[in-house]
Amino acid sequence: MQQPIISGNDRAQLKRTFRKDLTKEINVRLFTQRPSPVTVPGRECRYCAQTQQLMEELSALSPKVHLETVDFYQQPQLARDAGVVRIPAILLGANGSSRVKFYGSPMGYALATIVEDIKTISRGVSPLSMDTRKKLRQVNRPVHIQVFVTPTDANCHGQARLAHAFALDCAQITSDVVEIQEYPALAQTYGVRSVPLTVINEHIQVPGAVPEVELLEKVVQIGVGPKQGDSTSGS
Repeated sequence: MQQPIISGNDRAQLKRTFRKDLTKEINVRLFTQRPSPVTVPGRECRYCAQTQQLMEELSALSPKVHLETVDFYQQPQLARDAGVVRIPAILLGANGSSRVKFYGSPMGYALATIVEDIKTISRGVSPLSMDTRKKLRQVNRPVHIQVFVTPTDANCHGQARLAHAFALDCAQITSDVVEIQEYPALAQTYGVRSVPLTVINEHIQVPGAVPEVELLEKVVQIGVGPKQGDSTSGS
């Protein structure tokens, strides 16, 4: 019998939290790799089984949380449609939206990010200030936020939570939180030396945990202006 990942005390606390804070039902999608007796080179997924167990335990704590499991290799079109490029990947969002993703196994502080996302989506209440939400409505160009995290760094939770909140509030923003220890090649590509590190549209890097207003400034800098491909200035 598998040992539970979420401890008994944490399960009890999360049950109480979900009972108190969840209002609407929420669907969570997990893109993973189903167990197979044959290992295909290049398709190894070291953390897929652990992530699936963790998400099954979490979803079992409330009848309002529904987990859908998708095989990344057997259902590639679903992965492409959702913009999933690696596994394990957890997708959260209302009405089938795939703008909010967590890549990796959400252990440690990362689990708190997933829990807060579930509460936000279920309640339909943003953690962002009214001023931030107003300015996000001006964003009219695609913005891709990536936040690189580790499960043991408490500062990562706040930055990951903030990036996901931006994507939940604005249809032009997609936000990926990436557990960097599981993707060392990705860490090398972006030159990640410390976490959290936020990368916006591939080229703007924001080190450390930053206030909401500072991340908003970077997002508005990229996301507000003439739409890409619009050669006119608005006559």
